[in-house]
Amino acid sequence: MRRTRMLVVAGAALATLAAAPAGAGIDLAGTTAANFLSVGASPGVLAMGGAGLSLEGGLATLDWNPATLGRLGRTEAMFSHAALGDQNAQEWGAFGGRLRFAGLSGAVTGLFQNEGSFEGRDASNNPTGTFDASSMAIGLGIARAFGSIATAGVGMKYASENLGGVQGAGVTFDAGLQMRSGGFGLGAAAQNVFGKMSYDGAIYRFPANFGLGFSYEHAASGLRVALDVNIPAAYYSDVRSGVEWRWNDRFALRAGYRAELNAPSGEPLGGPTFGMGAGARGIWLDYGYLVGGAGTGQHRIGITFHPGGAALPPDGPEHRGNDYAHTSSDALPTSGTGAKGGSSEKPQARSQAGAPVAPSAPAPVSAHASA
Repeated sequence: MRRTRMLVVAGAALATLAAAPAGAGIDLAGTTAANFLSVGASPGVLAMGGAGLSLEGGLATLDWNPATLGRLGRTEAMFSHAALGDQNAQEWGAFGGRLRFAGLSGAVTGLFQNEGSFEGRDASNNPTGTFDASSMAIGLGIARAFGSIATAGVGMKYASENLGGVQGAGVTFDAGLQMRSGGFGLGAAAQNVFGKMSYDGAIYRFPANFGLGFSYEHAASGLRVALDVNIPAAYYSDVRSGVEWRWNDRFALRAGYRAELNAPSGEPLGGPTFGMGAGARGIWLDYGYLVGGAGTGQHRIGITFHPGGAALPPDGPEHRGNDYAHTSSDALPTSGTGAKGGSSEKPQARSQAGAPVAPSAPAPVSAHASA
């Protein structure tokens, strides 16, 4: 009965979001700042088209939904690198685990994006020299599991941009909810809401996004599928879908697709995605390749590991006598997106954003629009 109710709720909610005007936020394109926050960093999730709202994957899915931390049973660390083209790059890292009080789990994150050098020009189009552009963000998230079905989480991010002689900074927030029953998962999240960026007194909004996702995992075969619908405040609405096949928690293949609704041909964020993962003895490696609508691709790599310590159950101190997770040295991180194909064990529960757009003048501009 729970699964039936979840399917009905998920179907109705996805249909409602899909029926929303596909270009509802495009009229506000160019009015937001810190658009680098609109794209998650995990190669594994991005290889599934960026459909991560309902996936419980530990730190790997934190950028999509902070509620994923509610099932984080052990200390975990993750690092990723992205080659964004034109010698631009993005570096991201996260560290999290159980907080051992009030049933909470938490994580801290850091992101730095180098957007290269640009030639400056004055009002008469005369060159004024070159300037560098870069962006960074520091984040904090906490979440809690409520029984075996639901988790809820919130996050806060401090972001800053350096655009030559202009600098801006501000604070924004995330919130999310996830529910699971059997192999079915449902997730909802609001990203980059509230808060504003300030540039020498000029105020700009963050790239807010609201999304709903649905997933299904068949543990015996190692298959997992996910579907997300996102409605950003200042860009095209999008649909993201992905599939993963995992063999014995040692190897994974992934593919996905992101479609920007009613967007013109050549839109840079939509297109197919591919990836793979492999790991053993507590270490997991991920690779993702994103094919943008403009024909340029992005390579992303990531590594996840457990610094040590036994796993704690997700429902708080009152449940710590339960057999929640593997504690052997061969256990793999949850950020490896862990369905256990061919395993007879009950799998762990598991747990990005809207599309970025570079603001046009007079709004500050992020030099690169990531996929």
